[in-house]
Amino acid sequence: MGSLGSGTCPTLVILILHQLLLLGQCRELLWRVQESPKQIQANFAYKLIENPFSSIKESENLTSPWNLPSDSLNVSTVLLDGKPCVQIGVSINVSGLPRFNGFDIRLLEINNNRFHSIRILKRKSSTVGDLWQLQFHCWIVEPRQKIMVSVVTNPKYGISLNETVDIPDYSKAPRFHYQHIAEEKRIVVSMPQSQNAYARLCHRFIACEDLENGGKKLFNSSHNVSLSYDTLLPCLCIEVFYPHRNSKRNQTCPFKNHPEPYFTDLIKVSAKEIKFHVKTMIVLYESPCWIWPNVSLCSKQNGSCVVIPDATVESDNLGSSKGCWGFLEEQALCAFQKFYIEDIDPDPNLCFKFSIMNHTYYKCPNNSDRVWKVDVKFNLFDVLLKISSNVSASFSGAICYHNQSTGICSIQSAVYNFSTPHQKHRKKMQLSLPWPGFGRCIKVWRSDVRFAHEYLICSFDYSHKHLGLIAFAALLVAFTLTLLFFLTFRRIWKIFTAPLWRRTILLVYSPDSSEYKTLICAFADFLQNILGCEVILDMWDMNTISQIGMLPWFYQKRELISQRKGKVMIVWTTRTTSMYHQWMNRQLNSFAWKDPANLFGAAMSCLNKDLGAEQEDGQLKEYAIVYFEGLCERKDIPKSLKKISRYRLFKDLYRLVTKLQDTTCLSPPCLIKAVAKYLIKRLIRSEKSQGLKHHFEICKQRLNEEINMGKNKMDSTVL
Repeated sequence: MGSLGSGTCPTLVILILHQLLLLGQCRELLWRVQESPKQIQANFAYKLIENPFSSIKESENLTSPWNLPSDSLNVSTVLLDGKPCVQIGVSINVSGLPRFNGFDIRLLEINNNRFHSIRILKRKSSTVGDLWQLQFHCWIVEPRQKIMVSVVTNPKYGISLNETVDIPDYSKAPRFHYQHIAEEKRIVVSMPQSQNAYARLCHRFIACEDLENGGKKLFNSSHNVSLSYDTLLPCLCIEVFYPHRNSKRNQTCPFKNHPEPYFTDLIKVSAKEIKFHVKTMIVLYESPCWIWPNVSLCSKQNGSCVVIPDATVESDNLGSSKGCWGFLEEQALCAFQKFYIEDIDPDPNLCFKFSIMNHTYYKCPNNSDRVWKVDVKFNLFDVLLKISSNVSASFSGAICYHNQSTGICSIQSAVYNFSTPHQKHRKKMQLSLPWPGFGRCIKVWRSDVRFAHEYLICSFDYSHKHLGLIAFAALLVAFTLTLLFFLTFRRIWKIFTAPLWRRTILLVYSPDSSEYKTLICAFADFLQNILGCEVILDMWDMNTISQIGMLPWFYQKRELISQRKGKVMIVWTTRTTSMYHQWMNRQLNSFAWKDPANLFGAAMSCLNKDLGAEQEDGQLKEYAIVYFEGLCERKDIPKSLKKISRYRLFKDLYRLVTKLQDTTCLSPPCLIKAVAKYLIKRLIRSEKSQGLKHHFEICKQRLNEEINMGKNKMDSTVL
């Protein structure tokens, strides 16, 4: 090789030094990444400065808001390679912040007094809107210490975001609290720490198995989580754990120590549908809690299920385990068990009885599982049994005596045996038995199997016979009810049509118009001829009034009312209200007073006197105010007369008649009251009532015409 020139050596030295410098920088960069792995995601192009030492200048134009939303800074903790790591999310709306360039993120480990910071500045070539968003992954910190994170804007606008978090010890299971809300079938789980965790409900076997419709839910100290369940079982547990892999789990089973109240629900959930195979009845029992019951065969009788003593239910283990959790471990054999009994008739009345301590549950086949049925026809001297079966089988029948107290039917005759023919289609056969007689029954059962339900057909079973007797009894009941209703109707009719001569009524009114006087006469005629009252009306006694005068006549009749315990009935209208106010203001001699005979004034004077004496002898009970709907409203009656009974016609006619008769026979029961209201309707539809309603309609029409004329006159005056 040739020698190198003098100019080549310096160049070679420079190249070697440059390569060493690049290698040192790469090693330093690799060391920084391994020491504190960081990843930044932002919605703008940025440049990163680690551990900046230059201070941030204050902004000269401070136009920004001083308070930012609480979610502008989000700090959370996760695990990275088994070590706790702090993640920081920043979201700032920079509208109103001129020359906003970026921000500093600062982290202080308070316990260790260690400080970290980075500065993130937007590159000049990058464009971004008002919302700046950044996600920082992440600073590795030590567990079991307090971390304070701050974000400062660049330049400073007086805005600072701060948040403090506690770094948990992920080597321990998370602590939690729970609240059981039984009526809503849910459990609320809360956690005092700030980190995220999962919570779930499970059924405790050797491991804790998830519920069918359940799953884990993420939560933290800022919000609780609600876990729902369908059935409360004794092995229902709550489990809480951190999101990272291989996190230790905190588990509690609040119903473990008191499982008895939940045993019945456990059996209902565990016992599956009953199946049949040939002459074998099978049920699969899958226990979520590994708690196994005692199983026996029973027969439904009189609303209960009686255990068959010589029936032994066998079991097969479909899984195995050397240990079980919690309850009755001596009975815990496997996760699945099959219970079955052979040589049995498929019948919905033969059931499995499951028992755990003092808790029982009965599981019966579906009605569709029955393979045969019997129909009975009662003839004059014998009973015909018609049996149809889906399979070839043998049957037996006998006459027996049924003991109602014990439910046992003792055979009292020979046993009749018969078999169905061997055919592919449905088998049918008939058997004739002698008439059992009263108090005897016919027992029918399947005899080619060991266990079968016995069906009893009794002579007093009216579902098969004596339809004529049932019809006669129904006819007798209907006749009795009709007779009772008729007698009640006649009783009330007598009460209504009984004369009310002992009830004397003094009728008082205001002379509104000639049509209204005709209505008053029609109303008085209704009271007298329909209701049988003795009515005193000034228009019917004008001769006496002309001789002695209105005021003496009225006081004389008022005294008669008191003696006979009658009623002073005031018929009220809107015109009556105006006359009452005129009387109260002593305007009896004015041009507006329309009562020349002064019947209304005399009545008001007497009423005013009785109002003063009402507390002493209760004389206001002898008064009643009646008004026709359409001629007056309840509000038109002065409040000073509120102690007087009021009746609106024709709606309150029933109450008025009851009050006039002074009887309580029209009070409940409801049947009598309903009939009474029916009679009132008949009174209203009578000829006298129709005449009264006719005059009422005329007066109502006249009143409406006067009101319209008054409005027209007022409108013309205004114009």
